[in-house]
Amino acid sequence: MLDRPVSAAQVFDADLAAIRALAAVVPGPLPVALNAVKFAASIRPRKFVIEGGDETPVTMPRTAYQVVYPDGTVMIDAGMDKATHDSFGEGEPYDSDAFAQVMRALRAARMIVLTHYHADHVGGIVTAEDSDALATKTIATAETLSLMMNQPHRPHLKLPERRAEHFICISYGRYYPVAPGMVLIKAPGHSPDMQMIYLRLQSGREYLHSIDAAWNEANIRHVKGKAAPWVKEDVTAVMAQLRWLNRLTSDEPQLHILVTHDGELLDRMIGNGAVGGSLKV
Repeated sequence: MLDRPVSAAQVFDADLAAIRALAAVVPGPLPVALNAVKFAASIRPRKFVIEGGDETPVTMPRTAYQVVYPDGTVMIDAGMDKATHDSFGEGEPYDSDAFAQVMRALRAARMIVLTHYHADHVGGIVTAEDSDALATKTIATAETLSLMMNQPHRPHLKLPERRAEHFICISYGRYYPVAPGMVLIKAPGHSPDMQMIYLRLQSGREYLHSIDAAWNEANIRHVKGKAAPWVKEDVTAVMAQLRWLNRLTSDEPQLHILVTHDGELLDRMIGNGAVGGSLKV
């Protein structure tokens, strides 16, 4: 952890106690499981993944998560199709069968939650043949929809206003209890619209999905940001979030912190049973 003082502008002070209380606001049974699948990957030198890294290649999976309730499922983000994946760098790993599983899970879900507008999080919905039908059960913030319409992460993902109207548009302050046991947390920095997600299961197991505040667990452990020249972030905001996440690792050791693009971390969680390795469809 860092001991040097920081100014108020550099503090991310999400209140975990308040978030836990909000997880009980929406009535209904708590979820029973959390599942995840890797459907693609980008391979980058470690020097781009974390400040001060070397040339060692790091495989960064593209992932989608599924929250399983007794009476249905909620998808966290929607993955992306192969054409969109190839627009980032043709030839990188892509698992068409895994993405087909994502699409089946999206269609079977009671609800879909988009965490931010980046292509690997929204592409599965925008490019789907039944995009409008998927959108009618998809929650997105007003900020996310505005970015999808006006500043799409990839030009072909530009969302026409008439299609944006199909989404469930929300606006909120700091936290939003979106489903039993599930709370959205505003965390702009990696993107202007990014949200983290807190989740509590019936078993009492807790998760904090940090989405893309970090690309690797090491970003949190060492409180070091990304160093990829193409990533345009609010660095001050991201570093404040990394400090907060770092404190949680020591203050809340029972809390499972998830990182979208850390494959080794996800493998460990699947191995110890904290996360299921396939999606329920």
